[in-house]
Amino acid sequence: MTVSPPPPKAAAARSAAPARIGAVVGFMAFVELTSGIFQGFVPPLLPSIATWHHVSAGDIALVTSLQLLAAAVCVPVLTKLGDMYGHRRMLRLALVVVVLGSLLVAWAPSYEVLLVGRLLTGPLSAWLPLEIAITRDKVQGEPGRRAIGLLVGCLTGGVALGSLLAGPVEDLLGGVRPALLVLTVLAALALGCAVFLIPETSTRAARRIDVAGFVGLAVALLLLQYGLSQTSKLGWGSSAVLGCLLGGIAVLAVWTWWELRIEQPAVDLRVIGNRSMWPVQLAAMLFAIALFGSQSPNSTFLATDPDETSYGFGLDTTGIALITLPSQIVSVIGASLHSRLAARIGLHRTIATGAALLAVGYGALCVAHGHPASFALTTTLVGCGVGLMSGGFPSLVAERAPDGQTGIAAGIYNTLRTLAGGIAGGLFAVVLSNVLLAGSSLPSAEAYRVVWLTCAVSGLLAAWLVLFARRRTTE
Repeated sequence: MTVSPPPPKAAAARSAAPARIGAVVGFMAFVELTSGIFQGFVPPLLPSIATWHHVSAGDIALVTSLQLLAAAVCVPVLTKLGDMYGHRRMLRLALVVVVLGSLLVAWAPSYEVLLVGRLLTGPLSAWLPLEIAITRDKVQGEPGRRAIGLLVGCLTGGVALGSLLAGPVEDLLGGVRPALLVLTVLAALALGCAVFLIPETSTRAARRIDVAGFVGLAVALLLLQYGLSQTSKLGWGSSAVLGCLLGGIAVLAVWTWWELRIEQPAVDLRVIGNRSMWPVQLAAMLFAIALFGSQSPNSTFLATDPDETSYGFGLDTTGIALITLPSQIVSVIGASLHSRLAARIGLHRTIATGAALLAVGYGALCVAHGHPASFALTTTLVGCGVGLMSGGFPSLVAERAPDGQTGIAAGIYNTLRTLAGGIAGGLFAVVLSNVLLAGSSLPSAEAYRVVWLTCAVSGLLAAWLVLFARRRTTE
């Protein structure tokens, strides 16, 4: 029996398909590299932004926390809309909003406008899950897993690259405002990839959007965040502060009741309460407190002039980036090696080891922060722990998810992580705004110790919870 060769056009299409898929993944990798640069670029610039807008070390923490809170609401909304109407369409929308938000941040005539711009960059965190959905639709099996690994690697590498580039770019362009415009240009290029070069997914899911749930969560978070941000100016006893805090708690209580009642909630609290899931999800939230909440305090500490406060190193943006670079590098290494360590000692013990390293690093930082070398060494320990935990938690969440709810559990993990990081950033801002040097508006060294001690305790509790979850599995 003879087999005739395929028509030239069909053969060419098949041979071109892998190349085209590789190009598509490459374009999405550029989008994720841009996302990582966004996330690594801003923290070293926080002291310069504070000087530009004449705000305190406590107030500047809102730049990070508000973006995280916006992400906590945007990510589940955009991913669900992607399932319903197309993931590329939602990726385009997320990119457009981030372009506008980053432009507003760079242009901002006031700090309040800058914060609005940071809120608009919240959809940045939705880029990766939307691209993972596109990848799974176009590439199956082992090539698909490698493609997703490439996207995550570009995101992680972009964070380190952004941190390293922030200072030189600021110096080269002559200020923080033109440096921030670089992010707008990168986001616009990523938008071009999504518009012209990334394909749409072919599957659609029949879902409902819990509009009331998402709106309620957003209102509760904004009330709580605003109330906390005003404590240093108005005091804890102010009617405005108490009204916002109590109002936020009340809205959160009603939101919880609603989420437990509706069939397709914004955040499935029933999955969180599952006996196999709650220790892991709570440990992930504690991890986020240390990961995200400490970004702004660490930057402002490094930039503080020791002649004025008796602490800090008076570093510029480049100096901050160089001090934190070792922790970024070991974080990338830890994330890439976590699977090998997990194969030897188990996934639970690997994550617990990372949490312990994080706790030791921040505990040491409480007492050894008087020299740049000691700061770099202790935060490198933290970075190693962060890498092991960042690499291990998604796999652990997937393994412990109830049958048929892996995707929901992963989405909840991302939502709770960003929520916890945003709330921690707001609370740490309160500490830096209220624990001050005598006769000064600057935070005292004790304020930073409170932040680092909180991060250390969070790491210890996360380690205990992960090991507790392992014991419950083996019982």
